[in-house]
Amino acid sequence: MNAPPLLISFSSIDSLIESLPTSTREVHEAELRSLVERGLPPAVSTRTVSTLFGVSAEFIGAMSRVPQRYYRVFKIRKGKKTRQIHAPRVALKIVQRWIGFHLARAVATPACVFGFVPGKGVVEAATVHCNSEWIYSLDLRDFFPSIGADRVSAALMTLGYSKHASNLITRLCTLQGKLPQGSPASPALSNLVFVTTDNALLTIAEKLGVRYSRYADDLVFSGNGIPPDNLTTKVRNLLLQHDWQIAEEKEHIAKLPARLKVHGLLVHGSKPRLTKGYRNKIRAFRHLVEVNKIKPDDLSKIRGHLAYSDHIHNKS
Repeated sequence: MNAPPLLISFSSIDSLIESLPTSTREVHEAELRSLVERGLPPAVSTRTVSTLFGVSAEFIGAMSRVPQRYYRVFKIRKGKKTRQIHAPRVALKIVQRWIGFHLARAVATPACVFGFVPGKGVVEAATVHCNSEWIYSLDLRDFFPSIGADRVSAALMTLGYSKHASNLITRLCTLQGKLPQGSPASPALSNLVFVTTDNALLTIAEKLGVRYSRYADDLVFSGNGIPPDNLTTKVRNLLLQHDWQIAEEKEHIAKLPARLKVHGLLVHGSKPRLTKGYRNKIRAFRHLVEVNKIKPDDLSKIRGHLAYSDHIHNKS
């Protein structure tokens, strides 16, 4: 799917403003120009969004007032657990994707952030921790659903959105008062909300002389020598102070000569690399594809593994 243009079908901010009712133009013109100049999605009112997308203001208003009507709910299996997905239906998804896409590109995230950031990924995140002698990693529990509407609205206001605009975007992108797992806007909004915590964790890491990175809800610290005695305490306390919940079963410290893994990649070396077990699996998959012994239902999944392996190889 092609990236949605910032002004959808309008060629300029002037043409958009000219298309708005006089009352809307008088109230929102300055804010619209400021947002567009910085590449931010100009979702300042239901009338503006409806004009951009060529639908009725009543329809945009309905999606913001009763969003539960515009989602389908299903479960997917991830390992031994199942995850409930709230996937927006087409119309709402298009609006959310427009918002998320342009927020992700217009808002600068701290250098330690690698998830949902254009041009970055797991390889770049793992590279931060190469040549380490220990790794401290932890996950946040229910990351998207733990982010409430009030935090989303407040974060949008720091970008220069008015209270009215930030509340509108929040209503369009949250469900039951929180970020839904399944919305294309949730990744960018989660990064925006988490920026204060990222900067605070980065300060801790710098003071202790260690490295820090985050990919979505996966936080990783690393270094050489002996891990600082107070690292885990400082990190845990800060996360709790910022109202994040730690998935304690996924928190651990690994030290050489044990394997050091970040996002499934080995980092005790100069470059991230696949584990031996995964490399063996990839060789088996390639052979099965070559001799045409993959079931049609499994082919897409197998090709995904092969593409990921090639990506890691090319990046490293």
